[in-house]
Amino acid sequence: MPAKHFYFSIGASIGSIAMLYINVRKEQLVKRFSLFKQLEKQNSYWYLYSPLIIFFFGVWGLIPDIIHALSILPKEVTRTEVFNLFYFHSYFEYIEDTNKDLDQILNWIGQLILIVISLGTIMYYISLVNDAVKNFSGKEN
Repeated sequence: MPAKHFYFSIGASIGSIAMLYINVRKEQLVKRFSLFKQLEKQNSYWYLYSPLIIFFFGVWGLIPDIIHALSILPKEVTRTEVFNLFYFHSYFEYIEDTNKDLDQILNWIGQLILIVISLGTIMYYISLVNDAVKNFSGKEN
């Protein structure tokens, strides 16, 4: 069975791509969609909450494991094809149960993805802080 971070990393990478798209197209989205207009109206720094969106996308991949851990459904049910909706959960469970080497490789890939997302998020916030400092110091002069 794959480590849970593998499924979380799939979701986190999808969430990161979504938030990258939103941050790059922020102005166009605000002009075009009422949801983004309302977010901008309520808090002009709403895009700073992107790690929460990344987290929620990541948790989506853990739902079958959460359902099984809470004894809502047995593992045999959470491994049916319906649960492939959660980032191909059942498909990866089958592959990784039958091939231990692939299981290890996918776990390493999941760890690498999470490291890259973490470092990328840190670098993004550092760049925002640097921009804020530049803007602040530029206004004083």
